[in-house]
Amino acid sequence: MLAIVLSLAAIPSRAQNSYAGPVYNLDGLYAQLDNYFRYYTDPRYLKQFDPHDLRGHFSIKHGQAQDVYGSSDMVYTLYILAELEQRTTPESRKEWAEFLQSCQDPETGWFSRHHRTMHSREHTAAYATGALDMLGYKPLYPLSQAKNIASSKISTELWLETIFWPYIWIGSHQGGGMPAALEMTGEAPAQFWNWYFDWLDRKVNPQTGFWQRAPWNVFYKKPSRQEMAGAPHFYWVYQHRDRPLPHPEKIIDSSLSLQLPNGLWDTKGKNGLYSYCIDFDAIYNIHHAWQELRAQGIDYRTEDIKKCFDRYLAAAVPIFNQPGSLLKLYPNSHKSAAAPASVAEAEQFFIEIGEPRLKLKKPLNPPINRVPWL
Repeated sequence: MLAIVLSLAAIPSRAQNSYAGPVYNLDGLYAQLDNYFRYYTDPRYLKQFDPHDLRGHFSIKHGQAQDVYGSSDMVYTLYILAELEQRTTPESRKEWAEFLQSCQDPETGWFSRHHRTMHSREHTAAYATGALDMLGYKPLYPLSQAKNIASSKISTELWLETIFWPYIWIGSHQGGGMPAALEMTGEAPAQFWNWYFDWLDRKVNPQTGFWQRAPWNVFYKKPSRQEMAGAPHFYWVYQHRDRPLPHPEKIIDSSLSLQLPNGLWDTKGKNGLYSYCIDFDAIYNIHHAWQELRAQGIDYRTEDIKKCFDRYLAAAVPIFNQPGSLLKLYPNSHKSAAAPASVAEAEQFFIEIGEPRLKLKKPLNPPINRVPWL
């Protein structure tokens, strides 16, 4: 990862802050934050709610008790929007981290307490561990069961074979989540990473750059959105372990081909179109694969990527800036947590080519630059 950053820094680009294309702000999004945090606050803590002294008392759904996802979601949201330091204190971050630590089962290591979603244990462990990292803390207990799985080549490959490949968008929560959590805690044996990546490299489809292991992929080989959205859960770990991506040109081709005419990668939205994690997945796939190639001196489809990301920003930023959009459009705090990450990732690309698109008081923080999970 560091090698890519250093190599990119050495590549000549147009001067920073030369706004060569459309220019956006996120003023409307930032204006919603106080109400947004209040809305998802555990009702028991509403009387003491202070939007500039947040302490993690959040639920994934309105009106419910504090839980591991709501509390983690808000860490990621604040971190991405560069608001974490401004809206917390060392004391409040400690209290916040102590709640997240209390969600961990000391025997298994999984974050199974105060957990009310259908997300897998692996996803939750990685997500909560990432949130703790952003707060400056770590889990209290070892990831015991995850370490057991990672302890041998046989157990690692058996576990990989049995994750839910037919719907890889979900299965990759398992296949990427556990290694991501182990990467953050440093508990995996050194040999595990070769077992893990060698297996994945053997199983990826070289024509798409995605893992297509569902029964119907014997006949249907075109890339799909659910495969595109599953792949980055593995790629994030590749990035943090400095492992080259498999077939980066194909990753770019496949992800670009799946963008819809509306500029997003889905038509989701009961109350109106909104951008969510699938858009971040696509933009990350394209951007990180492009970074790897650019670090090798290969300028691959840069103009196509510019057009793609401009279409995305033109569609997504007005949605974010609509008054009340965070509460009107998003059904829970987890759906909205990844939304600003998409903008942050796209803007990082534009900064790297010397053509930023955002005018903000503070630059956004792409989360995968810090932790291998979202």
